Amino acid sequence: MKITVLGSGTSTGVPILSCPCEVCQSNESVNKRLRAAILLTGEKHVLIDTGPDLRAQMLRANVGALVGVLYTHYHFDHLDGLPDLRPFTFEKGAQLKCYANIQTHEVILSRYPYIRENAGYSNAPQLKLEILPGNEQDGYTAFTLAGLEIQPIRMVHIPKAGVLSTGFVVNRTFGYLTDFKEIHPHDEKYLFGLSVLYLGSPIDRPHFSHIQHSEALALIKKFKPKRGVIGHLSHQYSHSELTAMWQGVAEPAFDGMEILI
Repeated sequence: MKITVLGSGTSTGVPILSCPCEVCQSNESVNKRLRAAILLTGEKHVLIDTGPDLRAQMLRANVGALVGVLYTHYHFDHLDGLPDLRPFTFEKGAQLKCYANIQTHEVILSRYPYIRENAGYSNAPQLKLEILPGNEQDGYTAFTLAGLEIQPIRMVHIPKAGVLSTGFVVNRTFGYLTDFKEIHPHDEKYLFGLSVLYLGSPIDRPHFSHIQHSEALALIKKFKPKRGVIGHLSHQYSHSELTAMWQGVAEPAFDGMEILI
């Protein structure tokens, strides 16, 4: 399996519009961070999230076909490139399978009602949007997509607002958990001893909807993956600064990063 980091940035992307800071003004490619998205490649391609940079990300990665999309949650930087899935459903008899937790599922249908209508419009992507198997209360059930075993992980993104997010463990070796403050304690059992654990953590100070860098590093030490990676990065630090600060406990993600498992 190959994992490609399509976007390693937080909701603003890096550089941030009009920001004069050193990271935003950097010419180094590792400091240019599109909105968060991941491409899983096993037998075929599976995408995690469709942010507003999706078209550019798909072109850069030269992705010719997709068989499925996994959604972490419904915020714009993870969802609002959905209409750019349309070319992946041109001239196909089957719809593109998409999976989300029930909260995200309902937001997607309200924001893009043509998915529910399934009217076959020529200018609408043909998607089959499904709720993840299982439920938030009792836990999600692993399922197979494009030859990959997907185990959803229950998380809370914004506790005070009740915003949920979903992480994914793929083939029992790769964990992708972004945009969260809490992990459901009953789902932690899926996270120990992975080959790679990828966590989203934008900044190095307390935040109401994200873990900070010190919390991400603590989780990596707790779950003991062979390799820890931290993405969903802001413009607070450059790639080289993060590499030095984390001292081998974790690596900062960067756009175009490829991980082979």
